[in-house]
Parts: sequence; structure tokens; C-alpha cells
Amino acid sequence: MVLDTFEALAMLAAIFGILILGTTHLRTNLSFYSLHTTAIAAVTAWIANITHDSHLYLVAAAVFAIKAWVIPYFLNTVIKKIGIGTDSGAFIAAPLSMHLGALLLGLSYVISLQIPGLIGDPDSRIGSTAAMSILFSGVLLMLTRRAAISQIVGFLVIENGIYLFAVTQTHGMPLMVEMGLLLEVLVAVMVAGLLLFNIKKSFEHIDVSQLTELKD
Repeated sequence: MVLDTFEALAMLAAIFGILILGTTHLRTNLSFYSLHTTAIAAVTAWIANITHDSHLYLVAAAVFAIKAWVIPYFLNTVIKKIGIGTDSGAFIAAPLSMHLGALLLGLSYVISLQIPGLIGDPDSRIGSTAAMSILFSGVLLMLTRRAAISQIVGFLVIENGIYLFAVTQTHGMPLMVEMGLLLEVLVAVMVAGLLLFNIKKSFEHIDVSQLTELKD
């Protein structure tokens, strides 16, 4: 099967999502996240080109600027400030997590075949496959990593999966809705970054599994 540009970009985003699972080095994770989000911005721009919907170009530019550049830059600054370079306490080894992500990509394709509205529509099917794979990758990242910064990246990957599913199946949402969601994500990440500073200062670690041991 030969993928067209739309499908190739969507699958590229899914592959970068899986590669995030393949390393516990936080800066590398953010680099893969940035590339992953850039591919999603490119999907949005390609859909804008196909549908001749000018507002999607603005959304693509905003996704690239905010999610592929501003957020990774901010989180890299947080990592530097708190002095944490790796997520050494992962519950599952990074290579195994990446292989699980690849298996979930195959499962995503099987699931997409069962969605009635997508049968016979290759663009929508590949788009939904990539989106579900990204969603699964984000969930797996949150379940298998212990550093709070990895939890934030997992949340961002999940949000990207939801966004990609919406944009590939509907070919766009109202501009105000898109921009509102981007603003909410940006604010959530900024707040999470500030909380990380406080957690590190108070408990000298950012291991979320140890936070369950806190008592009054």
C-alpha cells in the first residue's frame, strides 16, 4: 500500500509518538515530541490545502508555534532548572515500551477497520489509526514513567491524539474552538511546570509514585 502525503504525515506523527517511548532521556523525549507535533501541524496544513480552508493554516501555525516550539522550550527550561535529565525509574524498560507502542499501532489499525464510517475511506482510516496509536502511546507513557515531567509529556501526546482524530475525521473545527484548546493546553503546561518547581523544592524529587506515600 502506497501512502499519499496526508497519510504519510499522519503515520509519521504516530511513529514519532512511539519513539518517545524508546528513551528515558527527557530532553530527547521533548525533541521527539516536538517533531511529532510538527508532523501534526503539517497534517493540519495539508488538510487546509485540500479543503481550501484558510483558518486551518492559522491553526497549523499556532500548533507549530505553541506546541512544537514554546512548550518544549519551556519544559526544557524546567528540566534544566530542577536538574533532572532522565526518567530512571520507569516501570517498563524503554525498548520494551517502544515495542509495545508498535504493537498498539497495529491494534489501532485493526480497531479503525471496525469503525463503520471509516470503511472504504482510506484517508480517514489511516488518520484514525495514527490518532489512536498516538493516544495509546500517551497513555502508555503515563502508565510506565515515574517522573512528573514524563507525565506532562504523556498528557500532551494524548491531547495530540485526540486533536489528530478530530482534524482528520472532520477536516477542521471552528477557529475559536481550536485556539481556545491551544490556550488551555499552554496554560495547563505552564501551571504544571510551576508545580514541578514546588514539588522538587519540597520533596527533592519529581517521582510521582512516591507522592502516594504522603500523609497529613
